[in-house]
Amino acid sequence: MNALSNLKVLDFTTLLPGPYASMQLADMGAEVIKISSPSKYDLVLEADPKIQGKSANLLWLNRNKKSLALNLKTKEAVDIVKKLLANYDILIEQFRPGVMEKLGLGYETLKKINPRLIYCSITGYGQDGPMSQKAGHDINYLARSGFMSFSGRKDQGPVLYGTQIADIAVGSMNAIIGILAAVNYRTMTGLGQHIDISMMDGLLPMNSLIGSQYLGGGDLPEREGDLLNGGSNYDFYETKDGRYFSVGSLEGKFWKGFAETLGIEAKSATDTSVKDQIRKKFLEKDFASWLEIFKDQDVCVEPVLNLEEVVEDPHVQARNLLVDFDLNGEKIRQFASPIGFSETKQEYLFPGKAIGEDTEDILQGLGYGPGEIEDLKNKDVFK
Repeated sequence: MNALSNLKVLDFTTLLPGPYASMQLADMGAEVIKISSPSKYDLVLEADPKIQGKSANLLWLNRNKKSLALNLKTKEAVDIVKKLLANYDILIEQFRPGVMEKLGLGYETLKKINPRLIYCSITGYGQDGPMSQKAGHDINYLARSGFMSFSGRKDQGPVLYGTQIADIAVGSMNAIIGILAAVNYRTMTGLGQHIDISMMDGLLPMNSLIGSQYLGGGDLPEREGDLLNGGSNYDFYETKDGRYFSVGSLEGKFWKGFAETLGIEAKSATDTSVKDQIRKKFLEKDFASWLEIFKDQDVCVEPVLNLEEVVEDPHVQARNLLVDFDLNGEKIRQFASPIGFSETKQEYLFPGKAIGEDTEDILQGLGYGPGEIEDLKNKDVFK
């Protein structure tokens, strides 16, 4: 038995936030049906590289999920969804507010069919408010949340991250938290509810310490003006061969060990008068040399690794943070779930399936016969 093996989820999401959330639920044992339209382009799930004709993203994000192809603009497809609600009482959708209502699949409509329904909507700006109908992507939410006003360099401005913070750290994770909290509420009351997840909303508390200090009467935060955003010696430093190290030696004992190693004199990490010295020191040696110097020191100094090095990192391997699949004789590697359980280990049953791969099996389970399925196919219900 897995931690979530009693949950059944219908996933209507696209791109990254929803698919990542439902993958985590599926890894923990939830039975997830990913409902997609094959004729609708998804720039994440169809991106290169391809492995045996399937995107590496699809093979990862659709892991452990069944796949049902439906054209939700047809009445027949909507009827199929309503039949599924008898058993699948958690729904995740990622359309703009009002779209599911127009399709006949809004929360108020569906909760009449199943009052236990937990209905999670993931959007950029929420279900209401002046911006609720605006399109957006990760970069836009980071911009409007205030996050980027104090991130980056004074002489350069905001700097793009290589990962999608609003999508995953906010959209995906808050959806999972909201769904599991709603499951607990349903256990107590027997009732479901509608969950409103906004990526913009979720970024506001991620302004974190700097934001809390500002709300508490502190100065308006600026780039490189705070302990943790470049305004101290807590920073990245370039090596002789163009690689980088991170220095997080904030506490006294860590700073003392770091300063002694570099041969500099400064009482604390906040003494930025030595920052240029630190930069020059790191530029004196190459990446491998600094690795050797700091490998056994407990001073919060670590190398900036590339993904090739991360995959081979003994710690990553020991923590089982990667999972391998055999795809028709070809080995494919994916990121594993990062949540460790002592009793209910995640299972990685199969990589992501092609859109609609389980359509006939799911419909047969709902009582549709071969002739009815063929008729639905002719009506473009699966396009």
